[in-house]
Formats: sequence, C-alpha cells, structure tokens
Amino acid sequence: METFDTNVVVRILVEDDPQQSFAALSRWRQALEAGGAFLPRLVLVEAVWVLRISYGFNRQAIHGVLDALLRTEGVIVEDQPSVLAALASYATGSADFSDYLILESARAARALPVHTFDQRFARHADVSLIVTEASP
Repeated sequence: METFDTNVVVRILVEDDPQQSFAALSRWRQALEAGGAFLPRLVLVEAVWVLRISYGFNRQAIHGVLDALLRTEGVIVEDQPSVLAALASYATGSADFSDYLILESARAARALPVHTFDQRFARHADVSLIVTEASP
C-alpha cells in the first residue's frame, strides 16, 4: 500500500497539467495493482478545499468525483465510514467538508455536541452554536 498527497490526487481528478496528470495516474494505477492506494483524511480535506477554491467545483461536483475515487477498488481511506458520511453531509449541507468530518469524528468518539461559532455548521442537530454577548 502506498500513500498519495493532495497535489497528486488533484492532478488525477482535474487533469489540468498533462505531464503531471499522466505521471500521477500512472503511479496511482501501479499502486492499486500492487496493493492499494492510501488516502489520509487530511489529504481529502485539502483536496476539497483546492477543488472548491482553485477550480470552482460546487458541492455536488466535489461529492461526485471524491465519492467515485473513494469507492474505487484498491483505495483505502483513513476512517472511511466517517469520511463517506462527512462527504454525504457536505453534498447537501451548508458547512465545510472539514466541519462535517469534525462532526463525524465527534460522533465516533461519542463526544457530542460539537460547539462552534460557525452559524452554518450549527444548523446541524448535533452542533451547538456558542453565542457571544455584546460588550457593555
């Protein structure tokens, strides 16, 4: 099993640089044939950010490409159940993917609710908004 960094994963998904994309895809296929490609959760958080900010992908597009990638035979994802649940919530929710991954980690640890200042994230039933009081 071999691990892939965010920049390699992005090259595979967007194919924006022909040389790097070809090299990334070749190495990816070799890893899959030799025992698997490991994707850490942090690589996926970074990939979502890059796809959204740098390439303008919307939630559904991000969900589609990552869901297909993560379900590829030979791909091993760190904490796959939590990652897939976070990705599904991200596709239909209003918070960031990283927020949903935090929520799934908290759920797995039985450490709910998650407390936040993020109003979009706090729309979820298992997230509690911390309200600040105005200064006197």
